[in-house]
Order: sequence, then C-alpha cells, then structure tokens
Amino acid sequence: MLDFLLRQALRLIQPVGFTWLVLIVLSVVLWRRRIRRPACVSGALVLLITLCGGTDLPGFLLRGLERPWAGVKIAELPACDAVIVLGGGTEPSRYEVGGMHLTKAGDRLIMGLELMRLGKAPVLLLGGGAATFEDGERIEADVVKTMLASWKLPATAQVESLGRSANTREEAEKVAALAKARGWNRVLIATSACHMRRTLGVFRTAGVGVVAAPCNFLTTVSTAPVPFRIGVPGWEGFEKISLWVHEKIGWAVYRRRGWIADGM
Repeated sequence: MLDFLLRQALRLIQPVGFTWLVLIVLSVVLWRRRIRRPACVSGALVLLITLCGGTDLPGFLLRGLERPWAGVKIAELPACDAVIVLGGGTEPSRYEVGGMHLTKAGDRLIMGLELMRLGKAPVLLLGGGAATFEDGERIEADVVKTMLASWKLPATAQVESLGRSANTREEAEKVAALAKARGWNRVLIATSACHMRRTLGVFRTAGVGVVAAPCNFLTTVSTAPVPFRIGVPGWEGFEKISLWVHEKIGWAVYRRRGWIADGM
C-alpha cells in the first residue's frame, strides 16, 4: 500500500498528474466563486484526464483491437514467399548501435527475424519512413538492412528494403508489385496486433495474399494482468487511447479512399 501511495505522489509531479491536480483546484475555486460554466468545463477536463490516464478504459478499448490476434502460434504459421516487417519498429539514430533505434513497436523487427530463423520465407522485406539529419536523409528500411547484414540469418535468406514508404498503403503497393513480378502467392506480415486488421485489409485490397504474424501486444491480452485501481493519471493511458483512435480513424480514412475494399 505504501508503494502505491508513493507512486501516486510521484505521478502528481509529472506533467499529466500535475495538470490534473491544477485543474481540480481550479474547478473548486471557480465553483466556490459561482463561476459555474468555466468550473464545469474545468471539471469535465478533470474527468476526461482521469478516464484516460487514471483508469483502464484505454486498455479496454485497445484490447478490442488486439484480442482477435491473441494466441497465434508462430511455429505453426505456414511457409510463405516473403516476410514483410512494416515500418515504425525502428527509426534512424545518430548514436545507437548501427544507427538504428528500436521504438515501442520494435517487436515487429524481432518477429520478422524469428520468422526468418524458423525458415518461414526466403525473403525479408523491410518497410518504413525516413528521417532527415544534417548529413542528409536516412531511410528506416535501409538502416535496418545494413544492421542486419552484420547479423547471422540463414545463409539462403535475402534481406531487401522497400525504400521510403509514407504509410501502410505505400508498403502494400510495393509488396504487391514485387509479388506480381516474382509470382508470390502469399506473404507473412509482422506488425502490431492493434494495427493488424487495417494492415490485412490494405494488403488484400492491393491483391496480396497475406498471413498474419501479430506482435507488439501492448495490453493485458499478452502482458501480465494488473489490479483494477483508479489513481493519479499518467501518460500511459493516453498513449493507448491515441493508438486506438489512430486505428479507428485510419480504418475510416482508408475505406473512404478505397484503400480497403468493402467487405474487408
């Protein structure tokens, strides 16, 4: 109990918790001075921050996107023509080993490497964006390819970069072109579980046969369960709810643009 209280006290001096506390004080002051409408607005913000940062509501929403992909047994996935690791798991870096920084979605790269280690495909395709430094542009996929060249993959494995891709749609188009040129029937896709539904819709609409290799689970669908508590809000819930909103809006936008066909 003491540890929990100490963690709550620490959260109060962090940006989200401090803002929440200030808004509570402001709401009380405004209400006591009978400035009711601004007090209600301030109180509504307190409630919103509490729900997003101090409860499991964001985890509940994100679990809805992840749960359909829980329990996939990697060793039992079928052999395919290629493994595609979608971008976002790494980013170019000045000082990290190999010039490559693993992001919170770095599990995508680990999943791709494991699929290659298991001999699930002869080709590993790397997607991703780019970053501009003082000495020029560095493409995420190229940085990863260079790094992997120094690691020991199966002797028959080919590692290829898809070049710069602004989004999942561009990655799907590039893979579709490769699949057509090389006669591929299906490919394995390693991406975050919460992003998998939109990914499969985009790739299938582009005409690519795909098999899901979900990873980067961010909720208790995969991680250890946590006791239900309402406490001082932190940033973690905002990250989860941002991902949920991103996927929901992304799905709607992709459908509107025709990047995901009806019925997907």
